[in-house]
Amino acid sequence: MATTPTSHRNEDPTPFLSSSSAISASPYAHHDAILRSNYLARRQRENMRFERDARRVSSHNSLVLFVWDGMSAISIFANMLFNWETTLGCSLTVGATLLAYLYVPNDDGEWNSRLPDILLSFAIITPLSQSITMGWNRREMALKALATYRSAVNNLYVAHAAWDWGECSKGRGRRGCEENGEDEADVYGRSAPTTTTGKKNIDWLNHSDATLCHLIHLSDSLFQYLTLPSATRARHRATAKGRKEANVVLSTGREIFTSTVCGRMSMLSQMCEALKYRGLPGNEASRIRNWENSITTAIEDLRNVKEYRTLQALRVYERLFCLFLPPFFATNYAQVAHDTNLFLGIATGVITSIALTGLFECVRTLEDPFVSNLTLDGIDVREELVVLAHQELLVSRKMWFPKAGDFVLTSDFLAGDDATDNARDIYRNNEDRLSRHFSPSLRTSDELSK
Repeated sequence: MATTPTSHRNEDPTPFLSSSSAISASPYAHHDAILRSNYLARRQRENMRFERDARRVSSHNSLVLFVWDGMSAISIFANMLFNWETTLGCSLTVGATLLAYLYVPNDDGEWNSRLPDILLSFAIITPLSQSITMGWNRREMALKALATYRSAVNNLYVAHAAWDWGECSKGRGRRGCEENGEDEADVYGRSAPTTTTGKKNIDWLNHSDATLCHLIHLSDSLFQYLTLPSATRARHRATAKGRKEANVVLSTGREIFTSTVCGRMSMLSQMCEALKYRGLPGNEASRIRNWENSITTAIEDLRNVKEYRTLQALRVYERLFCLFLPPFFATNYAQVAHDTNLFLGIATGVITSIALTGLFECVRTLEDPFVSNLTLDGIDVREELVVLAHQELLVSRKMWFPKAGDFVLTSDFLAGDDATDNARDIYRNNEDRLSRHFSPSLRTSDELSK
């Protein structure tokens, strides 16, 4: 165990602070460290139980898995392909095949009407495979940006909640900070509470909760922006009604992005200035600025993925050729019908049309990876930004402030109780942040105690 510096051995380690404003990162707060260890030990025991339950419910017989996975694949395949494009493509193919079959000579002479398959592979398969690759790369880029964003958000909160700048006997860092009375009056309209020594406290829990409030609102706003409807389809460029729809959606997105997302980043920058004002060294502040830069860069990367798509001309080309090229090969299907039977010829044409339409559906679903409720392989932005980011930040708060009460998210943390915009009203309740993967059997002891 580290020894206490000589000049501080007989002094109160927190002489300027009341219990309500205890410093979370103080190396002398041994009781807080014990509370953190107990919290982690309790959660570890609960996680071991959750792990056993997860392994138990995931154990199945191989035959059961074979049937189960097969039925699931058929269900997904049917849900993706049963749409108007598939219906139109198959109808055109069947009609063209029947028409070609009716013109087949009825004599026993040899009849050969096969078209070269190279046209099908060159005109459709190659562009579709390239589009799928480009769409998947965009999805991976968005996932990397989300990972960078969440990592920087967590580190930024820890910096505001826990970083100290005291160096043994050279200074007390956070523990020795005193609030400026004039600043307090400007912010709250009243004097700050004082200790028995007459010095004004800095409530670091209040500072970290204000930072936490901005970070949660930032994630919520980013979620709202990323899950807006897509406005980059062909109809949004080629028709007047589509352009009007795109203007509404894009204008809404720009308002959310500029006023809320960028506004919250400005407030976070102000919180860093507050730390510098109270003594945070420049090199430490530079590291915080680096994380702020990582957040803004990740947000801009996500915005680029949201607003810019793969080649519009290539997507239009693929859509039209997936519909009209299979009927163009109707003579091939008629040849199969002539050599075998009509049913097999029609089935060959329908399968070809379904295969091409299915590949195009893969391209279309990857165009906007953030609409997870409509696509199977999309990014679950709500889970990443509204649920997981919120839970991780609250766990960090629990670790650094183990004796603090429950965090209440407000629309404006600095406004008073009498604010005209109801600033102290709860912005989102806990039910709004319930994971779609939530299982009632996985409630922790903290949740059950509430």
